[in-house]
Amino acid sequence: MKTQVFRIENGIVARELEAGHGGIRTISVRNRVTGTEYLREPVNEFMFSANHRHLQSFREGGVRVVDGNREETGRDVGFRSANLLSAGPDEKTLDLALEAENLEIHLLYTVYDGIAGFRKKMTIRNVGGQEIRLESLIFDDTSICPGEWCDCDFYRGQESLPQPLCFTCEGNEDILRCHNPKLNEGWFLGTTVPGVLRFFLFYPHWRNCCVGYNQSSAPFARVLAPGELFETHSSLLALYRAEFGSPEAQRPFRDLIRRQLPRLPDSEGIMYCTWIPFLKDIHTERVRRMAGKAGSFGFQYFVLDDGWFVPPEKDVDRKKFPGGLEEVRDIVEGAGLKLGLWMSIGTDYGLNHIGDKYAARQADGCVKRLGFDYEHSGTVQCFGTEYRDEVFQSLNRLAEEYHVAYFKLDFSSIQSPYGILPFGCHARNHRYHRDFNDSFLAMYEGLMHVRTELKKRHPDLLVDFSFEAFGTEAPNIAALEYSELHHVSNTSAANPSIQSIDRVRKNFYCWLRILPPERILNGLLAIQGDRAVEYLLTSFAGAPLVAGDLDKLDPAAEERIRLCAAAFNRAAGEGAMTEFEVVINEPDIDGFRRSGKDGHGILCLFNRSGREFVLEDSRCAGYVNAETGDRRVTVPPDSCALFIRKGKTVL
Repeated sequence: MKTQVFRIENGIVARELEAGHGGIRTISVRNRVTGTEYLREPVNEFMFSANHRHLQSFREGGVRVVDGNREETGRDVGFRSANLLSAGPDEKTLDLALEAENLEIHLLYTVYDGIAGFRKKMTIRNVGGQEIRLESLIFDDTSICPGEWCDCDFYRGQESLPQPLCFTCEGNEDILRCHNPKLNEGWFLGTTVPGVLRFFLFYPHWRNCCVGYNQSSAPFARVLAPGELFETHSSLLALYRAEFGSPEAQRPFRDLIRRQLPRLPDSEGIMYCTWIPFLKDIHTERVRRMAGKAGSFGFQYFVLDDGWFVPPEKDVDRKKFPGGLEEVRDIVEGAGLKLGLWMSIGTDYGLNHIGDKYAARQADGCVKRLGFDYEHSGTVQCFGTEYRDEVFQSLNRLAEEYHVAYFKLDFSSIQSPYGILPFGCHARNHRYHRDFNDSFLAMYEGLMHVRTELKKRHPDLLVDFSFEAFGTEAPNIAALEYSELHHVSNTSAANPSIQSIDRVRKNFYCWLRILPPERILNGLLAIQGDRAVEYLLTSFAGAPLVAGDLDKLDPAAEERIRLCAAAFNRAAGEGAMTEFEVVINEPDIDGFRRSGKDGHGILCLFNRSGREFVLEDSRCAGYVNAETGDRRVTVPPDSCALFIRKGKTVL
């Protein structure tokens, strides 16, 4: 066949693909601003197994010698058509249609105006008359770097942890990075594959930087019925020219991630949760007092955590809440707050009636249990069953009856962030999966089913699959795509002898350098004691989430909290504060700023030294102290301060 070349580009980046006799492959990835060609050599766009037959996007033609025998090489896929699609004025997608035996394949490459990057995914449809089992799926493979491989350094994760010259990440990572210090150019590569299914294979000398699904500890599989279509998750590739640690390096990748996140129905607001320090010791009067205080501080959400229901049907505990959730709703709304509700979804906690009909199974056939003590732990429910519909119906009823604005969904089913739960489900009689290998995808799809059905009926509802429900111990791209806001830890600093608030904050800094800060509920900070305001300001690093006994705050702390909360609300009301930057990080002094693209936002500084601190930094011009109105960026000894700035400078 005649070779054809197709191009997808915006004003910043361009990618060219070649369709020819051997199949299809990328032949150029270019940063149009710097002129740098990133592709070292053409490689496969994808590869997978269909009923144990290996397929890949491109094969070199010719004859090769194998074990002394001559073997003809041909192609696995044929090119059908190319189309340029547009989902909006600033977005376009190159759709390349391919065909293989009993399969229709589409490769989809998307670019957005103003973003130096690409989003790629593929669809696979069974056009035959028999089932087809997909396995060993790599949906993106590239061989790209700025300059030469030998001049580049490699990293993984939000913290950009140094890596060897070749490595594999299996189920534990969703971000890779390559940086050439000679050129100050590099790339970020991300995956939207959830949890334990994530997989990277980075071996430049094999010409591979593979993005796909786990093939060993939690192996991927998907069975396609005749006519059925499977859409893969996406890879995200962002290019940059900037110093390694500068915000300009991370910004294209963060913007690329943000384009596919769920819509936030409202501007950021401060969320209060009852879990710390009360645990399950909550009742109507405590809700009345805490909601009254939270409302007077200008908080936006009040989250009633675990302890509000009892078995056998997760009924409201009438001993604690004689007026039911109706009274809780009225109290919360009367305080000017929106109601958030905690709900366990991963196990049979609070559901005595459910039995084992939806239970996830271990390899030995026994039901899975979540906990160290098997005999006394809850039975894990499999979202690859009709259990997903029961969860949806329960949540939908609560949302309708009690005006729930935010669901915090908890308890693990697929994997545990604590490593105390066997992976997946070995059952062979569940509706949405056949065996262990295809259980992982089915269970994640079950979570998404719950979310999708809820959002159809309650478009402004915030759905949060917490770190326990999602099974991951750090923020990640997939968790953000499943949730408007994602609660990523129960780090609270409630006991300063175990967790100091300054160390907690510096841990947050590691999480927020790359991912969108406005979507991440970093921890459950218990505002308390003489450093109560510091706890609140620390929460502003991401989407603010706080806890604590608000009755124990002294009047001076309460007044400072009101002023700081009001300032945060004003800044959030001007527009999303999408940019995060650590401006100083020393043993006794640290601080960060969050900004919108127009430069408006907040600056939080923390001074643990015994002397006044003055910040002299051109990046921080125009900030005003939120409490005093002082235009000098200064912080008293052993204190903290919040500064705000109106928009003026486009970042």
